[in-house]
Amino acid sequence: MNTLIDNFALHPGVFILDEIEARGWSERDLAVKLGRTVSFVNRLLLGKARITPSSAERFSAVFGISTNLFLNLQHSYDAATSKNLSANIKKIARLKSPYPVREMLNRGWLRLTESDSLESEMAQFFEVSAVEEIPHMSTSPVANKTGYSDPSFSQLAWLYRVRQLAKTIESPKFSRQRLLEELPKLRELMSEPEQVQFVPDILEGCGVRLVIVEGLQEANTCGATCWLSKNEPVIGLTARYDRIDNFWFVLRHEIEHVLRGHGHEQPRFDGDRELDVDGNIDEEERIANRASLEFGIPGKAFDDFISKYESRVTRADIVAFANDQNVHPGIVVGRVQNHLGRWNFLNDLKCKFRQILINNSVYDGWGVIPPV
Repeated sequence: MNTLIDNFALHPGVFILDEIEARGWSERDLAVKLGRTVSFVNRLLLGKARITPSSAERFSAVFGISTNLFLNLQHSYDAATSKNLSANIKKIARLKSPYPVREMLNRGWLRLTESDSLESEMAQFFEVSAVEEIPHMSTSPVANKTGYSDPSFSQLAWLYRVRQLAKTIESPKFSRQRLLEELPKLRELMSEPEQVQFVPDILEGCGVRLVIVEGLQEANTCGATCWLSKNEPVIGLTARYDRIDNFWFVLRHEIEHVLRGHGHEQPRFDGDRELDVDGNIDEEERIANRASLEFGIPGKAFDDFISKYESRVTRADIVAFANDQNVHPGIVVGRVQNHLGRWNFLNDLKCKFRQILINNSVYDGWGVIPPV
């Protein structure tokens, strides 16, 4: 352990995680034994909290390990991460203006180590040979997206992380015909939230890589479509709205972009504006929105349903219609809310999906940093 401390910036949380896993404890078990909150334990394991003399004594008592070990781990970590800090801060200050560098560091997308490494990390992240070649580094687009061809810096950073993870997925050559043939199978999954776990495998079998990356703070992105090469489409989702209706609408929207070859010239970023079916959007987005609406509930069926009940529609009516359409009631609720403008109407029927999906997906975020 002394050799490990001398040669690596090992955060104490790494050691503590090994110890609780070896004992078969949960984070809550450790919190109870320490007399601290689960939040504190979680932050420590993620490297977001420090070991103090007081907490070192508590860990020593719980694990039966010397107090000095925990203090030495923290001291070594502090020394390693503060080395050449002033030089790196200057680099961050320069690079932070266009891109959310600090957030990228916190997410583990970049590493702050030697004094001259941050620029090379940025270049490597954006798949170029020099910082000057990073998209928009030599120009100065506004920080917020102003048009379909003007993604924000946060959106670009998020997309490049999606690309990184997509490259770790092995999939067959993309087949548009097979993707069309698999649409009915995807449609069958819309009745139960647990079935979203099968989506990544179905898409991968068609040559479409699905990646889930938690969005950056100012990215305002629900999903995106890009291509690693002519025959390697990628769908990225943020799962920012953890609602079953939003998931299926965004997913089918991106699938339509793939089917029509959108995003070859430049990635298609889809946020609230692009997914607004009544908004001022370009034709490619309008096409994708129409396909998504028809996929979930055909327009004629929905029109007949809403004309029968209008604002008098009840929970029982929605459940019965959902069963008739073989979709989850939350999907019907989302459509009804949009039609009536009643955004709180029967929100309890909109179940969550994110945790189910990421259990069978390549994903980044929510406290997890996958190795790339």
